[in-house]
Amino acid sequence: MISSSPTSPSSPSPLPAVVLACRGAPGADLNLVRALGRDGVPVIVVGEYPFPPSGYSRHCIEFICARDFTLHPQRLLKVLRELRMRHGQALPVFASADPDLRVMAELHAELVGTALWLSSSPDMIARLQDQRRFAELARQHELPVPALHAPRTLEEVEALGRTLAYPVVVKPARAGCWHRPGIDPALSRCRAVQVEDAQALMRLCCQLAPHGLELVIQDRVPGDVDQQWTVHACIARGGTPVALATTRTLRNWPADFGPACHLETVAMPALEAEACAMLQRLKLRGMVSMNFRRDPRTGRMWLLEINPRASGASLLLARAGLNLPARVHREVCGRPPLPETPWRTGLRYRHGRADLRAFLVRHRQGREPLLRGLLSMLHPRTVFRAFDPADMGPPVQMTIDWLLGKLRGSGRWVWSRLGPGAA
Repeated sequence: MISSSPTSPSSPSPLPAVVLACRGAPGADLNLVRALGRDGVPVIVVGEYPFPPSGYSRHCIEFICARDFTLHPQRLLKVLRELRMRHGQALPVFASADPDLRVMAELHAELVGTALWLSSSPDMIARLQDQRRFAELARQHELPVPALHAPRTLEEVEALGRTLAYPVVVKPARAGCWHRPGIDPALSRCRAVQVEDAQALMRLCCQLAPHGLELVIQDRVPGDVDQQWTVHACIARGGTPVALATTRTLRNWPADFGPACHLETVAMPALEAEACAMLQRLKLRGMVSMNFRRDPRTGRMWLLEINPRASGASLLLARAGLNLPARVHREVCGRPPLPETPWRTGLRYRHGRADLRAFLVRHRQGREPLLRGLLSMLHPRTVFRAFDPADMGPPVQMTIDWLLGKLRGSGRWVWSRLGPGAA
């Protein structure tokens, strides 16, 4: 495994890295900044909103706001060109979530000479981010993906619904494609919805149909969330995986189908060997995370998705011995690789507030005893999403933002009762 030890003070300062911060994924960009900082890499955060927590990290040397760059990619391009001029060379740019990776892929041709490309080809990114195209890719490369269906009309949904083995999972074809006016906000935020029968499937599709049937229907792999593993990989320029490690999901939020909010580093050599063989066929590049789920009936591992970017647990991996962002940064900048260190199992990562919500839901459903849940939250070897004694800027800023939000809400409540419009 790759060490995450900081750069020696006597070594020359590394080239700065640019980390993109988009709305909806503050933990991912903060993890990237801290993981790069562990290797002594100075970071420039480019955010699409004014005050992302990652901009307050001690590893961040500059923050630039390119407001709403996921909606207006040219704003990001302008910032990257200015950084190219100022530093005299292209800087490596790290996408932290699907929206900013999609923008980088759209700008790919214009980024030549402006930014160092760290991921797979734009076409491969599009194939992995669109579930309909991913299904075709899985068939082409014989990947163990649960059956995926992509109906285009309600008539196709009705015919398909009579043949499915329920329950099934309905997912957006692309991340964020359900975020549209007229769609229930609770539904638009879902990464997946479990459907129990054909009637429920038709009701859901009728709700989405006026906005376009951008969805896929997938066979559900049974089992609880702790049957899900993620293989994290670093892939060299030639498409060869050079480092892999595995984490196990313990809880996720929203419960069952949301991103992991509590996970643990584990050793899964057989799964990593299987994932390595798949990656060699796909010829990806850079950082990749692969989500697997084990069918408790057969023991078979099913591949749910492949993300061609860093996962939200970069800092956990770095502390456990595999600093993926630092590894990629050293490769593209021509720096010597980090020395190898053993992979540490049993380390955990928690998104505190989301994990508490997930536990309360699971406890109410009778799926997790109170004592076990409380003990898991007190695990001594835990990396937190925000709190880090060595980097207190982000948690302090997040706390201030939370308090200000509460005060603003209280002010609106008082004004509604005592203001001029009050009865």
